[in-house]
Amino acid sequence: MTEQSPTVTVVIPTYNSSGTLRLSLETVLWQDFVDFEVWVVGDGCTDDSETIVSSFGDTRVHWVNLPANSGAPSMPRNEALRHARGRLVAYLGHDDLWFPWHLSELVDCIEKSNCDLAFSLGVMLGPEGAVGTFTLPKTAWDGRTAISPSNWLHRKNLIEVVGPWSSTIRIGDDRDFLQRVLAAKARLGFRRQLSVLKFPSMLWRMYSLTSNFPQSSYVETMRHNASDLRLELLLNLARAMSLRKPALPRGTIRLPGPLRALIEWSFDLYGRQRWPLNNFLYWYWRRISGLTGKKRMLD
Repeated sequence: MTEQSPTVTVVIPTYNSSGTLRLSLETVLWQDFVDFEVWVVGDGCTDDSETIVSSFGDTRVHWVNLPANSGAPSMPRNEALRHARGRLVAYLGHDDLWFPWHLSELVDCIEKSNCDLAFSLGVMLGPEGAVGTFTLPKTAWDGRTAISPSNWLHRKNLIEVVGPWSSTIRIGDDRDFLQRVLAAKARLGFRRQLSVLKFPSMLWRMYSLTSNFPQSSYVETMRHNASDLRLELLLNLARAMSLRKPALPRGTIRLPGPLRALIEWSFDLYGRQRWPLNNFLYWYWRRISGLTGKKRMLD
């Protein structure tokens, strides 16, 4: 008798961030939709991520570690997809959190609307609280619009149409994937539900942290009353939007509005996925996210 395949495969790429990975996995295992498997794929991890994964003692959660670091989540995602047995695929960043209803809402959306890719609403959190939101942009390479695969759920066979995740784009691989989805005229479905919390690494210098992870307090609050947390975040987001306070990373140069818009337009026109701009953006992201400093510390 063969084991029945799960409905959903959850894909979590990770690199040397076991503290946040543990918290992200907790929110996966709290899902009220339980017919899933999880593939956590390390991008050449050298920390205790494998120990963290095995500590949950859940047979639905699997660990694979790539032999070398590729520097981007694409190769870990592709490795997870090679193992995936679910007919649906969900993604989660190793420092993002899901509300307990995330999978059930998106599975319901994709089945009722018969779409190829379903997405929900996410909130971005900075040290001051809710600083922005994201869903799915109409134009993939619009750098002024936030994007995250953590609020996506798609049919696994969509990969056969659009191809695997790009292994050549250092930063913006999610935008490249989305661009191919949009070009293929895939059917999209939106579930109007807040289900994802994202902690932008640039706002927190996430890779520099070894303790006091900001996700901890949100996980604890979610454990006691997820619905109240949702309401509080939506109210905080409404306040932040009313003040129109930009969510800029620490250390970012504050440029005049027209000049900043001109630079953004120039980036979009040239193509953020093209060399050498993509390499520059990747270097800049590593620097302001604290990844370079953490690597030196580990060495």
